[in-house]
Amino acid sequence: MQRIAFSGFHLYGLTLVIEILVLSIMYLLNQVIDVTTSAFVLFFCPIIITAWYGGLKAAIFATLLTGLAIVYFFLPPLNSLLLGGEEFIQASLFLIQSFLFITPVTLLQSKISLKPKVEIPQDQKLCLEYITKLEETKAALWQSQSWLDRIVENSYSAIYIKDLEGRYLLFNHKCETIFNISRGQVLGKTDYDFLPDEIAATYRYNEQKVIELGKALEFEEFGIFNSQSVTFISLKCPLYNCDGVLYGICGISTEISEQQAALRDRKNMEEALIKQSEELAQINRIKDDFLTTVSHELRTPLNAILGWSQVLRSGKLSDSIVAKALETIERNARSQKQLIEDILDVSEIITGKLHLQISLIDVVPIIETVINICLPSVVAKQIQFKFVHDEVKEKILGDSDRLQQVIWNLLSNAIKFTPAGGNIAINLRVEEWQKTTEEQKVACASSYLKFVVIEVTDTGIGIKPEFLPFVFDRFRQADGSTTRLYGGLGLGLAIVRHIVELHGGVIYVQSEGEGKGATFTVKLPLVNNL
Repeated sequence: MQRIAFSGFHLYGLTLVIEILVLSIMYLLNQVIDVTTSAFVLFFCPIIITAWYGGLKAAIFATLLTGLAIVYFFLPPLNSLLLGGEEFIQASLFLIQSFLFITPVTLLQSKISLKPKVEIPQDQKLCLEYITKLEETKAALWQSQSWLDRIVENSYSAIYIKDLEGRYLLFNHKCETIFNISRGQVLGKTDYDFLPDEIAATYRYNEQKVIELGKALEFEEFGIFNSQSVTFISLKCPLYNCDGVLYGICGISTEISEQQAALRDRKNMEEALIKQSEELAQINRIKDDFLTTVSHELRTPLNAILGWSQVLRSGKLSDSIVAKALETIERNARSQKQLIEDILDVSEIITGKLHLQISLIDVVPIIETVINICLPSVVAKQIQFKFVHDEVKEKILGDSDRLQQVIWNLLSNAIKFTPAGGNIAINLRVEEWQKTTEEQKVACASSYLKFVVIEVTDTGIGIKPEFLPFVFDRFRQADGSTTRLYGGLGLGLAIVRHIVELHGGVIYVQSEGEGKGATFTVKLPLVNNL
């Protein structure tokens, strides 16, 4: 509420005008009805208005003027300033009531400071509007900055800003955690100041691409922080000022090390499952082939036995035919027995029930025994055979029967796969293998291990290079068809390898390919190594 400024002349003139207006109303009313003192309340209006705008002095003037008007025009005798006793009391009560009104009004007016109405020029109005909008914009910018700071500082990704020279302008809390360095140590510096040169060079190269192309690019970056390799997906975009001038780079790098590790694990698992599936399928095929082979190998000697048995039952046979029949039955029965023993040995190997009867044994007599058993087959195929050996006085700890089984398998295979007129040789020797430890080097002493080496060499059909790694696997044969030229279940060499390993030895095979023969080598530790 604004206070209207009046000069003294105008204030009193206004009071007179209001007084005349009230007197006119009262006079008209008096013509109709007899005006009583209760109607005098209308005269309080000019008194109160004068008190509010003019103060106490103007209010007293208005009160006295109003009182004279009431005495002259409304209290008997009319048109006279003389008063009787009752009229005097009425006039006095009016004055007292007037003073009771004007006193609080003037006191209230003096306490309230009312601003004068000022007319503001147009240019100042525009300035005030500009300032108001500027303050509103400042508040909005502060709110946006507050939101942005919270987002940047609480982001799961590393967020940073660099100038065109690669100096850091912003470095959020996630950056501090990953790089293990405070922002105070980074701001104003480049990656070369705290990272290895090769990593910093990679980051800088990627940022140069963004600067040159002027658009956002995504990179896969890595670094070594806290002795751990960390991989990121980094989105880097150019920053422009209000004039469209490029001034920096903003980067958002999200760590994907865990995701990559999970993907690698998943890929490795998938590859392992695929490999396992292929191996299981291969094993199933091998087992199917093995069952087919077993059926064929058992049926062939059984047919011979049954056939010659029927011939013998017919009677009236010459002695030579009877002898041939018995020899054939015996040979095929032994073949079946060997097949069954091989199957039982493999079963014991798989279940871990194959045990050795250990004792001190000489190797030479065992080899000679096997040679004597196989000599008829050697002679029958006219194979040139020789046994070359040094004097091996040392003994080995082993199972003589099982070692004889090893030598018999190797020699019988050599005879089976070597054509008529070929060559087979068994070489026996002792080798020393020098083992030197760090302590022995200091003491200038050496420790020697001795092995007995048994080599079975033939000039037979040889082994394909691609089959060499599988020679000692169970149920594996270079030719797995039922129409193959050479019999057997493909178990003998698997059994041989297991027996040799139970003796603490090793066995391996060498062949230059098909038609170039093969050499099987067995190494067994001598007793003085133990």
